[in-house]
Order: sequence, then C-alpha cells, then structure tokens
Amino acid sequence: MRIRKMTLWIVAICLSSAVALEAQPGGRRGGMGGGVTPEQVFGLLAFDEKFNVNDKQLIALREVLKPLFVEQRQMMAEMFSGSGGGETDFRALREKMREQQAKMREQMMAALTTALDAEQVEALKAHLQQGQRQQQRQR
Repeated sequence: MRIRKMTLWIVAICLSSAVALEAQPGGRRGGMGGGVTPEQVFGLLAFDEKFNVNDKQLIALREVLKPLFVEQRQMMAEMFSGSGGGETDFRALREKMREQQAKMREQMMAALTTALDAEQVEALKAHLQQGQRQQQRQR
C-alpha cells in the first residue's frame, strides 16, 4: 500500500512537471528584450561617476529627455491598447516595438548631444554597446 502511494505521487509530480515544461516551448526567456528608456539613461548618467555629469548638465538632460519620456509612454499605451479585445499578433507587435525603439534611440542620442559633451556621449555609447554584448551572450 505504501509503495503504491509513493508511486502515485511520483507519477503525479512527473506529470505536473511535464505540463510546466510544455507551457514554455523553445526555452525562451520572457519579455521583449527592449531598449534603454529615457529614465534609465538619465539615472545612469546622474549616478554613475564615470560620466562626470555636472549639475547644469543634469538639468539640461532632464529638459531634453522629458519629452522623449512622455512620447515613449504614449507609444506604449497606444501599442498595448490597440488589440480591441481581439487576438493580438505578437510578431507584428514585436516588429513595431523594434522599429519604435530604433527611432527612440536615435532621438535620444540626438537629444543627449545637446546636453553632454562629445566625450560623455562616446562613453555612454560604449557603455550601452557593452550592455548589448552582455545581453546577447546570455541568450
């Protein structure tokens, strides 16, 4: 009787783990992968000493990044409210997000050049590229 109970428990555990594994096909990680947001860039520049951003530059950064922050929030709200209760085409959504992120990245880098000097911009670009390489290695 005891062996029978133990066998049933083992079978139940195996079946439940098989269901959990099937729920995640392809072994992919969740999330969209996303780019760097204006608030993340601002926080990085404000708190990381290697960028040598002074108080005057922080105020200028806030002014140039704030409109991008608002625009990005509006874009995200529009993207995720557009399904209308129907089925969502995640491939199309992913592609649209990729395009929007590329556009936002260009706008952000252009805005940053007005508030930072060339050396600081290059340091930021190098930092972001290093982060991308690390993220790609983890995949």
